Order: sequence, then structure tokens, then C-alpha cells
Amino acid sequence: MSSLATRIRAVLPELSPAEARVAAVLDADPTAAARLTITELAGQTSTSTATVARIARRLGYPGYPALRLALAAVGGRTGAALPLDSDVADDDPMPTVLRKLAAFESEQLTGTAELIDGDTLEAVVAAMAGARRIDAYGIGASGLVALDLAAKLSRIGLLCIAHPEHDAAMVSAALLRPGDVVVGISHSGGTAGVVRPVQAARAAGVLTVAVTGASRSVLARAADHTLLTAGRELGFRSAAMGSRTSQLLVVDTLFVGVARRTPGARAALESTYEAVSPRRRDRPRPDPNGC
Repeated sequence: MSSLATRIRAVLPELSPAEARVAAVLDADPTAAARLTITELAGQTSTSTATVARIARRLGYPGYPALRLALAAVGGRTGAALPLDSDVADDDPMPTVLRKLAAFESEQLTGTAELIDGDTLEAVVAAMAGARRIDAYGIGASGLVALDLAAKLSRIGLLCIAHPEHDAAMVSAALLRPGDVVVGISHSGGTAGVVRPVQAARAAGVLTVAVTGASRSVLARAADHTLLTAGRELGFRSAAMGSRTSQLLVVDTLFVGVARRTPGARAALESTYEAVSPRRRDRPRPDPNGC
């Protein structure tokens, strides 16, 4: 998927209805959109030239002329991305459902890889690798991702605790101190059970990280670093399927980065694998009486 299409999907949840109409036209047919002047695009979408210019800036371009060049470049490539309204239909046979979900989740993973800033990722990994303690906050499906992060880091001997419930997260935030790291996970960036403890932790001098699909959300503003994820939640996918896939990619990347910076991580992984290995469990235990 192109970088431009990724950016459109990232900002879409935060757009006004007028801005969303412009974004939909850009995404549906980049080649046709590239031929339109700013006035023509505004007229076609029943918006204003100011709205079109604002969309260009939201997508990371200095103005509409630069956006038109990007649209022309996208239009020249083969392999269109899924349209913005693509979803599983009620009458889709199961093989079609499988193919659609595979394409959708592949899109989210590629989009997330393009969206995350490399310098930010390096800074987060460095902070986590040197932290006294790491706490992860997430509610619902994001709570499962927080638990996954804690499980992975625990395997290499780091202290990482997941709090998938609001009150427990607030208690955690009250006990943290500078030198600790908090990772708040919320696709919308507006989940109170994640936002409030992240805000409390940052107020206490704790380094905070947001993993979210909304760059201008309350959670993103409350964090020192934001790792932006792709992931649309439509129709049958409203239960955070796409966003969870993107979040898990971020967790896996953080784990690999931290493990590479942690002395003894490989030995710890081998030791913990051996501890739960079926072969080890099947071995006869020595008789404590020596018989």
C-alpha cells in the first residue's frame, strides 16, 4: 500500500465530514484526483479550497500542488489498495471472508510499518531497555495487547506489568517514578481507562508512550512519544480486529528491539523455553529419598 493511502487511513477517523469527502475522492482514484485543480476538487466534494488545502497539510504536504504530485505517483503504480468502505458483506461465502480479512490485515501491517517514525521507535526502545519498570495500560482488545507485551518482556527478565482495568492502572500510575516507562494502548486514543493513568504517570515524571491510531487524540497529546498504528474498524471488524493486528506488530517490534539491547536476553529466552518445554515436563523427577 502506498504511503499516501496509509496517511489517508490514519487521519480518516479524525476528519470532519467535509474533509472525509475529500479524502474519499483522493483514495478512490488518485489518478483522476491528480488531474483536478484545487477549485475543481473542492467543487466535486462540495467543500471549499481551504478544506482541500487543510487536507493536504494534514497528510504531510506543504500544499495542494505537492499533494497532486503524490497522487499522480500513486496513480502510476499497480495494485490498488482496498477502498475505504471495503468490508465483509453479509452474504460473502467463507472463502471470500477469509481472503478479505487476509488482505485487510496485511494492509494494516504494511500501513503501520509506514506510519511509525523510526527515530521515535528507537527512542522508545532505548527507554524501555533502560527502565526500572514498564507498565502497560489497555482496555478490552487493547488490554490483550498490553498482556502480550508484559508476557514477552517477562520472558527476558524485565519487570513489565499489564493493567487491563482502569482502577488497577490508576494505582500503578500512583506508584511509578522517573526512570519507569508507561505504554498506553488505545486505537481511538480516547479510552478514559488508558488516558487517565497515562496522564497521571506523565505528571509524576514517568516517560509515557502512546500506541494509537489517532495522532491528535487525547492519548497522543498525553504521551511523550506516539507510535501511530493503522487500522480501520468497520462492520464485522468493529471488535478491534484490524487495530489489534497493528498493535501486536508494534509490540513484537518493541520486544525485538528491547531484547537486542538487553544483556542475557537470548539466554533468558532459552532458559524459559526449556522450563516450559514438554520434553522437560515428561522427564522423570528424581526421588527426594534417593530410591
